[in-house]
Amino acid sequence: MQDKSLQGQTVVVVGGSSGLGLAAAQAAVQAGAQVVIGGRQPERLQQALALLGKSAIGWPVDVLDAASIEQFFARLPQLDHLLVTAAVLSPGRLAESTMADLQRNLDSRFWGSVHCLRAALPRMAELGSITLTSGMVVQRPQPGKAMAAVAAAAVETLAHSLVRELAPRRINVISPGPMETPLLAAALGDDAARLQALAAGLPLGRLGQAAEFAEAALFLMHNRSMNGEVLHLHGGAAWA
Repeated sequence: MQDKSLQGQTVVVVGGSSGLGLAAAQAAVQAGAQVVIGGRQPERLQQALALLGKSAIGWPVDVLDAASIEQFFARLPQLDHLLVTAAVLSPGRLAESTMADLQRNLDSRFWGSVHCLRAALPRMAELGSITLTSGMVVQRPQPGKAMAAVAAAAVETLAHSLVRELAPRRINVISPGPMETPLLAAALGDDAARLQALAAGLPLGRLGQAAEFAEAALFLMHNRSMNGEVLHLHGGAAWA
């Protein structure tokens, strides 16, 4: 039986033009939702919309630009679910990077999420849901990624802190580990051997899949007992 659990509902995915966000948008369309996606690159956005079909619309949005976020949500009369996957990764060692590069991690991952929440909430259904994205870097920080870890941890704390304030709306976070996405491939220089080596070193011997992220995102939209939680999707890699 075809899943139509989101029939008649509007799902907004900020970061929905590629990777994890696009997979979640596809799953939401399949579940019967009207989907609205946003992304920074107009060409990639149009490609995503062509893939998603008539149940999806979308406009450019830049999570580093509060005005862009406000303009994006101003075009929406209402929404039921918000998923934010967009972020700009800016690795660099603390003593060697510019302050602008260090701040970009928080400006995109954390403050971008805050701006999305502030713009979305006045338009969100009373029983709506919010899903933000952090990352395994919170549990397994690496040299050059301290500010990325801080930004991701701040997103998780934000969700915990808003549970009572936003009720009866719900807010949760997905924390993915290494996922097979264009973003990871680009970070590794589109080197297939490096990707294979990374996968082989993980406890399950494989990278996470965007479709698995999408399943988690829809679960958080559906399940009304999930609130203030961080759902870890790292296949045990954070503890190994």
